[in-house]
Amino acid sequence: MRKTIFTLLVVLSSIGIASATTPNKIVIPDIEGYKTLKGDFHIHTVFSDASVWPTTRVQEAIWEGLDVIAITDHVDSRLQKQIKNGLFDADKCDRNRSFKIAKNAAGKQLLVIHGGEISRGMPPGHWNCLFVSDCNKICTAAEQFDDDDFKAAQAGLKEAHAQGGFTMWNHPNWEKQAPNETIWWKEHEKLYKAGYMQGIEVYNKFCGYSPEAHKWALERNITMFANSDCHTPFFYMIDYLNGQHRPVTLVFAKERTEEAVRDALEHGRTAAYAEEMVYGREDMLRPLFEACVKVENVKFTDKQISFTLVNKSCIPIRLRKAAGSEKYYYVRNYELRPFETIKITVRPLLVDNKSQKFDTDSVDVNFIAETFQIGPDTPLPVVLHFNK
Repeated sequence: MRKTIFTLLVVLSSIGIASATTPNKIVIPDIEGYKTLKGDFHIHTVFSDASVWPTTRVQEAIWEGLDVIAITDHVDSRLQKQIKNGLFDADKCDRNRSFKIAKNAAGKQLLVIHGGEISRGMPPGHWNCLFVSDCNKICTAAEQFDDDDFKAAQAGLKEAHAQGGFTMWNHPNWEKQAPNETIWWKEHEKLYKAGYMQGIEVYNKFCGYSPEAHKWALERNITMFANSDCHTPFFYMIDYLNGQHRPVTLVFAKERTEEAVRDALEHGRTAAYAEEMVYGREDMLRPLFEACVKVENVKFTDKQISFTLVNKSCIPIRLRKAAGSEKYYYVRNYELRPFETIKITVRPLLVDNKSQKFDTDSVDVNFIAETFQIGPDTPLPVVLHFNK
């Protein structure tokens, strides 16, 4: 009896361990004409103010099924404070070292982008520089204006662009930068007009979704990002055992290369996926929705249309009946969970409690996809068209 109980405990223990270590991968299908790459372009290591070695950041990303990350350790003000406090030796401080370690560890399993973060007060706040070649030079450029946050950031961004960098404004709604409201300052207008605001974080793990950033990105044709801004190990931030994922930027690239990622960012082919929501432009979210949700098993008779919807992704999809389908009745709200299949039946409205027939051989079934936001409080409209 004791042996049986002991064996059972061992089995249960092994099941628990397996479930705790099974990768909770982010699975999102390719869209027509492009590969859907998953990326996190705002990541910190022990080489600035985080607690994780660069190789761990690589392992975490591979475990979660990412395709690309950018190591963006603080290169100026925050790192300088730590040097002054004796945490780093200024003479031996190579601000490119964390990238080199991560790049070497990643091999061909993961794309690692060379980056750094310019961290200044508001305005203009914090900025990530991607695809740069030397973060030491960015620091040197910014340090010349240490007493002026705007000039320091401007100088650092100018140097990043001289290196061929791609730059973005981080967490515009972070409470330390925007304690009362999220503002587009005149300094941001200057940086935008100078071509330095190529991207913007629509979502940051520490301050969530920014409808203001989403609106500005749409109005000014700025590339959208969702990033983790991670400083601790990810298991502190993300509840993997309950199905959570880190926020990621979905990059619609021609191939899985650094050059293709850069091309996608420059042309705004991204979407922000975070907390089971997707934010972006309609021209990106519509093909993404169509790749994620497949219509199958259609049966069109005089009195009803039945079909199944199959979710091909890890994104839970909430659908709500929309205007345009008033002549038909079907369940008004659906939740299509990850990789789930549901059946939907559509019928003509009853008249005097009598069943009716469709008065046309072509029917549009209208929804809004609440988990796909093409603007602040603006869900993606979805029309399913059926012919008899």
